[in-house]
Amino acid sequence: MGFIEDVNWLLAEKSDPRCKDWLFMNTLNWPLGLCALYLFIVLVAGPRYMKNRPAYKLDTFIFYYNIYQVLACTILFWKVLTTGWTTTYSLGCQPVDYSDNPEAVKMLELVWWTTLLKLSEFIETVVFVLRKKDRQISFLHVYHHVSTFLLCWVGCKFIGGGMATFPIMPNSLVHIIMYTYYLLSINKNSTVQAVINTIKPYITIMQMVQFCIIIAHAAQVYLPGCDVPTYLAHVYIPNVFLIFYLFYDFYTTNFKKNAQAPKKVKVAKAS
Repeated sequence: MGFIEDVNWLLAEKSDPRCKDWLFMNTLNWPLGLCALYLFIVLVAGPRYMKNRPAYKLDTFIFYYNIYQVLACTILFWKVLTTGWTTTYSLGCQPVDYSDNPEAVKMLELVWWTTLLKLSEFIETVVFVLRKKDRQISFLHVYHHVSTFLLCWVGCKFIGGGMATFPIMPNSLVHIIMYTYYLLSINKNSTVQAVINTIKPYITIMQMVQFCIIIAHAAQVYLPGCDVPTYLAHVYIPNVFLIFYLFYDFYTTNFKKNAQAPKKVKVAKAS
């Protein structure tokens, strides 16, 4: 079968019928179209619009956006933890329950909410464009947002439960800390800024540790007797490896090399 035939077969035969009528879940056109629109806005239309305009401040919006992310990730972490992982799930190979069991349906709904949350993160890049923070619109940033949203959509469409929901928990914890960091960084107090700059590299380290934990857990699908589809793992695990590499490259470029560079001695100017 060709690629298109493979995709149509997966959508017709392997997708979860419980979510087929939910928002953005009935056709592949939705996630692909939303990603195409996102890329057009942040890479083409947005920069053109801002070319001859001054940067927007957007401090109030950023403040409330960070609060929204902290609250959303906190609720999501707690809901996923208490819906299956502290009740019937184990940390080993955990198959997906495709039944109409209330707990199984609730977990599927949480995967769907995770997908919507990842879609809302596209806003961050739009804010970068409006603030003319072009350096922050990196390949890492854009690829991470697009791939994470698409993987969440695929997770909801095909494996919305079981061990596939595990990454939501470490990812939510990392985002709670990360958006709290962003929230504090708005404060221009010199003491607060000094603390923020000290912990900044550890945010990236924490993200990389998260990816290692997720990869180790997901690799269990290849164990004999694990009744979880492996065809999606063939895409998911290499993608997490790639994102890990991109974060590691970002870390070495922005933190390790800067730390190893000799510090220049500042010479006081004569008054």
